[in-house]
Amino acid sequence: MATFIMLPDGVTGTNNWKNWCSNANQNTCGAADHTLVDDDTAVNSYIHETLVNSVVTFTMANPSVASADIDTINSVTVKLKAHYTQLGRTRTLKVEQTGTDISNGYDSHTVTPDLYPLYTGTTETTYDGSTGWTYSKLENLRVKLTLTQSAARNNYLRVSYIYAEVDYTLAGYSNDIVGTASNKISEVNGIPTANISKVNGV
Repeated sequence: MATFIMLPDGVTGTNNWKNWCSNANQNTCGAADHTLVDDDTAVNSYIHETLVNSVVTFTMANPSVASADIDTINSVTVKLKAHYTQLGRTRTLKVEQTGTDISNGYDSHTVTPDLYPLYTGTTETTYDGSTGWTYSKLENLRVKLTLTQSAARNNYLRVSYIYAEVDYTLAGYSNDIVGTASNKISEVNGIPTANISKVNGV
């Protein structure tokens, strides 16, 4: 097993969310941009919203691992860091994996006043509830956020970091050593293979 992450690289469709800005009324800030949620720096690097049913959908960068290097895609999990500014209160954030033919329901996160903890979504082993992930579906992945409760006056729900974690099996993995089947190797550095239980802890 191995993993890589996919980060937001754009915004598509309806975008009700706002960027951080220094305005006293942050509802006057510009429309949410992916550059404020594509790295793990919360200070002055977040998007926010206050109104119920406000949405934003992020496109995700293409996989950083080539298709030829992947045998199977085991799962996709969306994770994010978020914060609600009102002390002692929470708000609910809906997170969906979307894209052409991608439909996995949604995760509902109760966002607290804690400073940007990590919220982890469901580990999805299929892209539509029944069909295993393909490389082309990863290339088409979108992440949609919906605020399902209005924020209290002068408070905001903020999101500082979003990514999709992909768990996959490397292509060509086997028990061979440099192309030679392990049962054809009798010694390693003069030690009989029967007497070797582990190589570098494996």
